[in-house]
Amino acid sequence: MKKIIFISFIFTAIISCKNSQSDKKTDDSAVIAAVTPIPDSIRNIVDSVVIKLAIKNKCRMTCKVANDSGAAYYVGYDGREGKAITDFSGSIDIGSCTKMYTAASILQLIEKGKFSLQDKLTSVLPNDTLFKNLLVINGKNYIDSVKVINLLNHSSGFPEYFLEGDDDKEFSLHGDSTLRFTPYELITMAKGHVIKPFIPGSEFRYCNVNYILLGLIIEKYSGMTYHEYVQKNIIDPLGLKHTYFASVNPPAKRADGHYKGKISVMPATLAGAAGEIISDLDDMQKFISEWNKGKLFSDTATINKLKTEHFMTMEGTIKYGMGVVNLMNFSLGHAGQTFGFQSFTGVLNNNFTFAFGIDDAAVSGWDPAISLSFSLQ
Repeated sequence: MKKIIFISFIFTAIISCKNSQSDKKTDDSAVIAAVTPIPDSIRNIVDSVVIKLAIKNKCRMTCKVANDSGAAYYVGYDGREGKAITDFSGSIDIGSCTKMYTAASILQLIEKGKFSLQDKLTSVLPNDTLFKNLLVINGKNYIDSVKVINLLNHSSGFPEYFLEGDDDKEFSLHGDSTLRFTPYELITMAKGHVIKPFIPGSEFRYCNVNYILLGLIIEKYSGMTYHEYVQKNIIDPLGLKHTYFASVNPPAKRADGHYKGKISVMPATLAGAAGEIISDLDDMQKFISEWNKGKLFSDTATINKLKTEHFMTMEGTIKYGMGVVNLMNFSLGHAGQTFGFQSFTGVLNNNFTFAFGIDDAAVSGWDPAISLSFSLQ
């Protein structure tokens, strides 16, 4: 969730992934799979990606791949214990994958005519005190230039409330899971960070403040709390039985996350509408599959816009739209990082879907996301 879009890609992952298509399965005993029509070539690639990452980084990684007929393949490996994972029901802090739920909620409210993408933030959510000094450039206040679309695709120019570039310091300051924050406190924290702002719409910078503000907009125009709205309009309609909000109803048995091998937990309210959801592989995969089919929207034009419009360049051929990442034209989805997990969920043009979780925040999820997105073509 934290800085998931500030990326240093290892693009050789694409090449190694391509070469691995002819590789023999690393260790048949380490792979647990359902009997499905998923091709062996796909299974072998997924095996290799998951097992090699888990062993190299001494972490746990689990992954589910499914096709559009519903056939699925699971693989997991525990690099600390050196053994296969046979239970794929464990919880995953999905971090910034939460942004897909938040963005979908905003688009639902737009469909209902509550506001538009081009409406100004100060009109949709007027609050002079909250916005004071949040976006001042060379002495000029640009807050009136921020639109709803700028929040969705991270082109607002706002500063971040997390410390940029220093995970160790960030975790030391906010690593206490009992800490509590309000959205207003998070936005105030951002004002205290020295970072060069930019004119809204002129460039891309990933910023969790954008989605904290979107959470407040959802509450204002739905008359519900953020959690109530997402539960009623996304989680329940899709039948997601193992998707929770860390701040209000965490699962009874929550898996441990880690940072550099040590158990670490993010305070739930430090993430909020930007990244507090906890889920599992099945629910993650089901969400992206139903999102892709447009099941969350009343107008088919909405999902088409989500897939094609308002994308900003993140890095190279990676683009960010309205709560969705276009990963090198291989897949659409989102990545997530908390203090204890990395995750990714994606859908390809051939409607293959995948979801994975890594239980160590220091282990990048981008290389396996690229590898899987490329390999499942």
